[in-house]
Amino acid sequence: MQQRNGRKGNATLEFTLVGLPLIFVLISVASMCFGMYTLHTIQESVEQGARYVATHGSGCSSGSNSCALTVGTIADAVASGAPGVIKGSLNVTLIPNSGTANQTTCYPVSSCHGNSTVWPPSSNGDNAPGNDIRILADFTYTSPIAMFWPGAGSTRIGTLTFHAISRQRLMF
Repeated sequence: MQQRNGRKGNATLEFTLVGLPLIFVLISVASMCFGMYTLHTIQESVEQGARYVATHGSGCSSGSNSCALTVGTIADAVASGAPGVIKGSLNVTLIPNSGTANQTTCYPVSSCHGNSTVWPPSSNGDNAPGNDIRILADFTYTSPIAMFWPGAGSTRIGTLTFHAISRQRLMF
């Protein structure tokens, strides 16, 4: 049976009108899921890093104990707790109890890898049990959906900054 000439190409046109937007929506949903997974991973990593610091206060390095933490070990703990996160886009800030005037920044987190400065610092009694410490992390996430946006090129379309923060009380 032969089709009429007016019906040729209908399937192609229907796929173009329905299929391509549907594929775009599916890729967008997958991209959003990956972004939320990344946010959750960073938040969990910051929580783990803060718990790690909370168990290493002034009592940890007193006497014959030598378990004081350094900025490098804390930065490595936060970075290793976030698999799949680009370390060059992950910024970490360590804030002791005395506030932001004595904070330590690792922009990016890999820049603090070998830092042997003891943290939390003993100045102002920041490493005393009962004091709070905060760890903040910022991550710039670029959505892969920008690849499909016409003319996106060098623009910052699809870029989000994820923030994570954890506050813990020093236990020892």
